[in-house]
Amino acid sequence: MPQQHSLMRTTSMTTLCFITSILLFTISNNGFANSAEATSSNNIVVTIKPLYSLVAHLTEGIDQPTLLLKNKQNPHQYNVRPSERRLLSKADIIIWLGPELEPQLSKIIQQPDNDTIVISAIQAKNLKLLNKRSRHSHDKHQTESMKHKDINTLDPHIWLSAHNAAQISKHISERLIVHDPKNTRRYQSNLRLLLNKIEQTGNTIKTIINDNDQPFIAMHDAFQYFEKEYGLNYIDSISNDLETGTSLKHMQQIKDQIDKRHIQCLVYQPPKPSIIDKLTKQTAIKATELDPLGHHVKVDMNAWFEIMQNMSTRFNTCLNP
Repeated sequence: MPQQHSLMRTTSMTTLCFITSILLFTISNNGFANSAEATSSNNIVVTIKPLYSLVAHLTEGIDQPTLLLKNKQNPHQYNVRPSERRLLSKADIIIWLGPELEPQLSKIIQQPDNDTIVISAIQAKNLKLLNKRSRHSHDKHQTESMKHKDINTLDPHIWLSAHNAAQISKHISERLIVHDPKNTRRYQSNLRLLLNKIEQTGNTIKTIINDNDQPFIAMHDAFQYFEKEYGLNYIDSISNDLETGTSLKHMQQIKDQIDKRHIQCLVYQPPKPSIIDKLTKQTAIKATELDPLGHHVKVDMNAWFEIMQNMSTRFNTCLNP
């Protein structure tokens, strides 16, 4: 009898292990099948790092996008390399900001015989758009919304606003769902997580900036979306754009404002212009580098968040005594 009970226990354990193995195998196969259903084979190319970050969140578990501009190029003006042309020609989907920021890509991306799906962030609904500022136009003449987008007057740095980043993410998600409807639930889930993360980041930045109204000057006026959203006190820029220099008369005006308004903060984009060192030697102002394109952050899904958080901490350091 003891041997019989022992045999029954052994048989029962063997049966249980077998059933457990079958269940685990079934669950594993189902999980694999679900995972396979939630993936795609689209070749998605994103032009700039801030957009890449948002797209990588939206396509997580579905596709892995590729970044086009990896070598700290200035999207305003650069020569497209042969390798970049090939990358664009093989893309199923190209996601860019638009000709307002990347005019050199327009002829390549917007070819009439190109079957590639092109998603432009600038076409997102409910964006808060700003005109480029002329000198001293930052107060009463500036509008925070534009009914007509003009490539020559629009400030294209739209991603430097948490509000705009959320609208861009919604727009891209909608376009991806139209192209890839089988992954609708995954895109929608990813979008919800992304919007929540953007909102949390925006709240964190507000806490860091804390309504700091100390005046600042910019080398190039590229930060007004960030400035408007978080209530910063922009005074003037040394140069209206990256390609244009500044006159001796305007430089003297800048120095006068620094002295009269006790301005202690000057912000600039990399690479550091030589004029920055001259100003810091001739006045009491301190200079801080800001990196709106994320040249100094990794190519991964957290790039936009690092860009925004780094800007907030650097602004805070520059503005505080």
